[in-house]
Amino acid sequence: MISDIILILIAVLVLAFIALLWLRHELLNSERNIGHLRGILQKDLNKRRDTVPYLLESMRATLEPTDIWRKIVEQRAIFHASDSLEKEMEFEKEILDFVNTVDIKDVNVLEAKKDILDLTKLIEKEKNEIDLAVSGFNELKIKFPYTVASAIFGFQAQA
Repeated sequence: MISDIILILIAVLVLAFIALLWLRHELLNSERNIGHLRGILQKDLNKRRDTVPYLLESMRATLEPTDIWRKIVEQRAIFHASDSLEKEMEFEKEILDFVNTVDIKDVNVLEAKKDILDLTKLIEKEKNEIDLAVSGFNELKIKFPYTVASAIFGFQAQA
């Protein structure tokens, strides 16, 4: 009789442990997805960063550098020195204003402008996907069975 109770207790504990591991797995998959999306975003930010010098050099080859051109070059240098996401977003605003005001019909300049605008649209889409994934993870983490797993395994809220 006591051995049956012990066996039942062991079975319940094993099932609870398996359920806990499954919850941990779900939370880890959600975190990995966020990391994957952030990696894609970083790759596209790097592509845009690499396209800016092409735009600036194409413009310099077409015209004499203007004050706006020099300002963008300085902003780019400041941004590259810090390499933070906040500085990236400030530089994004500057470069978009610059791209939208430049009216040069050179093929290289037009191609660089198109590439920067296309990458900016893609980056915005990716930022929205990351925001959705982060809010989904944070909501999942506070739901009942996941709260237990997140407390046991130390999952932190994503920002």
